[in-house]
Amino acid sequence: MDASLWIAGAYALLKVLAYSSWCVLGIRWLAPTRKRIEALLFGSVRFLLGLGFGIGIFLAAQVLFAGLNEYGIASVRLASVLVYGAVYVPVRWIEWGLIELLLSRPRPGFRGFLAGASARARGWRLGGIAISCLADVPIILAVGGLPLGRFMC
Repeated sequence: MDASLWIAGAYALLKVLAYSSWCVLGIRWLAPTRKRIEALLFGSVRFLLGLGFGIGIFLAAQVLFAGLNEYGIASVRLASVLVYGAVYVPVRWIEWGLIELLLSRPRPGFRGFLAGASARARGWRLGGIAISCLADVPIILAVGGLPLGRFMC
């Protein structure tokens, strides 16, 4: 089996486990009547959301990166970091918001979805973004930098 396939599989497993672990806390904080085992389902859904949103992220990241590069606004390394922060963080807010929407009872309205239904929900989402970014560290180290694109969600 090709090494890159092993890396991709390990990366996917790491993401699902990290997201599922974070969803355990989400259930405890936002939906205490749910069973903890459901966290595995929510973590898997969160991983799939990342893959689904990945196409738009890839396109947005490429356009933003090309613009920063073309106009000499930033070095390649700095442009990569800026694009990662400008594209991935807001998308991850939405992705974790969708998970909040799925696991919360009662369901937050549209405003609650956009801003987080409560201070606790906003904190949980921010923590989810941090978990998502931390779970990217092994792949960043494996390829020697920020590979902007679909699989980083």
